Amino acid sequence: MCAMQAADAGLGTVLVVDDDAAIRRVIEEALAAEGYTVQSVAGGSEALAAVRAGRPALILLDVNMPVVDGWQVLEELRSAAGPQTPVVVMTAGYDAQDRALATGAQGYLGKPFELDDLIEAVDAHAGLTLRGSVEAMVTESHG
Repeated sequence: MCAMQAADAGLGTVLVVDDDAAIRRVIEEALAAEGYTVQSVAGGSEALAAVRAGRPALILLDVNMPVVDGWQVLEELRSAAGPQTPVVVMTAGYDAQDRALATGAQGYLGKPFELDDLIEAVDAHAGLTLRGSVEAMVTESHG
């Protein structure tokens, strides 16, 4: 499916935030093959700028990054008023799952991960609308 078809299908854009270029490339290819539009950045500051420029349907967020780490990105995203973007945290950290969910992430993906687990996490969380602590599935009528 091309990017235009993905947009027509309503899958939206997934923002991938990871300082490892090889991981970004694997995720980009896997999600593009599923019909998602993918935007990738290498760091936390770039992620915040990308979200300000246009809110994605989902953020896949590595937390172990230099300068501005993923925890700082998540904190800043969650402190903003208005609609929130769902976040799935990606990390190999042992206690990260509890911390991710406690700090406002909607999901957790342990590294290393299988591509099937990646796709499942993205499919489950892309398209959620978050307002404060309430989640609701976005339902649109196309008529």
